[in-house]
Amino acid sequence: MTDAKAHRNIVNAKLLLEDAMPHGNFDQIRSLVTSDAPIRRAGFADLYALTGDDIPQHGNFVEWLEAGWKVLSAALTEQTSETASIVGDGDTVVLQFHMTALHTGTFAGAAATGKRVEWDEVGVLQFNEEGLITSLWFMCQELSLAQQIGYKPQMASR
Repeated sequence: MTDAKAHRNIVNAKLLLEDAMPHGNFDQIRSLVTSDAPIRRAGFADLYALTGDDIPQHGNFVEWLEAGWKVLSAALTEQTSETASIVGDGDTVVLQFHMTALHTGTFAGAAATGKRVEWDEVGVLQFNEEGLITSLWFMCQELSLAQQIGYKPQMASR
């Protein structure tokens, strides 16, 4: 893959994560991601499962937008995303980004706090020859986020 294609993939990854997703621009998201792209989500989905409010951890990305992202973005409004580190090689882009949001709705069983919360995530995105995202995997700091919205971690006794 040429440097130009790797650069294009990096630009598209940043466009998805810094603009389209934080602003809920589903048309733009669909223009960047293939309709059959799978998503694998760890962190938020695990936090939801732990608290009994399941959202999909994997499946079709477009379907996840409807079932998962809308729930998250309704509870975590005024989102911002800033890429801290990004590397593109071949058809793969790996990035670490910092998210902030205002906790204005029930999130993972926790009532709105009105606080600004923040967390880091890592994403691995695969691209096709046309520069569309064909696969997405994300992992976030769910423990840090859970503490910010009021959960108190407890260590299990050994």
